[in-house]
Amino acid sequence: MKRVLLVGGSSEYVGAVYLAGVSALRSGADSVIVMAPEKVAWAINALSPDLMTRKLPGTHLTLAHEAAIKRQLATADVLVLGNGAGVRSATAALMRKLMRWPGPKVIDADALKALRKGAVDNAILTPNEGEWELLARESDVPALLSRGNVIIRKGMPTEILSRAKTYRQPRTNAGLAKAGTGDVLAGLCAGSLARGASLWDAAREAMATGNAVAGLLAKKKKGYYFLASDIAEELKKSARLSAKAR
Repeated sequence: MKRVLLVGGSSEYVGAVYLAGVSALRSGADSVIVMAPEKVAWAINALSPDLMTRKLPGTHLTLAHEAAIKRQLATADVLVLGNGAGVRSATAALMRKLMRWPGPKVIDADALKALRKGAVDNAILTPNEGEWELLARESDVPALLSRGNVIIRKGMPTEILSRAKTYRQPRTNAGLAKAGTGDVLAGLCAGSLARGASLWDAAREAMATGNAVAGLLAKKKKGYYFLASDIAEELKKSARLSAKAR
């Protein structure tokens, strides 16, 4: 059984961890555990019976939760960090601590904002345009790549960067600029990693799948009127679509 552990969420942001978790389940993970502040975790239980949760005391993630998360990490194969976590200093400090875990990771959203001096390896990083600027300012991007990390630089078009090669998506669907689609992408990366894909292959597959599903939804709705949750729902067709897109 391949297990994904997702650490994120805050009193302001519940949907992000839900989208990432469901997307990981639908793209290859056998189980997903979400560790989040207790009210967030209860809300996720109401949204999906398929996502397991570990309820952490308080309204935001802090270093006080580090020991419990590390105990859970002993059973995890893939770690996803940052979705909806918020940018409080105590949360950022926890994100930096957890990035030291040696297993395969997906570093997204608020965990990217917490990263300093490129102190992470064995990870897929998924910055949007603003997070890319912060990454370039706070961390040496060539050094990040030299440590074996892979970066999905979201945008129009989306690019994938690694130490050895780069890939630019020919036609990135404009609907993927909507809020929440990055959380779906992070979950897709985690699902592929759970199935044993390399960082590069997981990034390529996740990007292709998300773009193919977005294209299908744009045709169905005759425009970019779909939501991130629509993409997560449509992922049951992802194997066929991602193979076609590649």
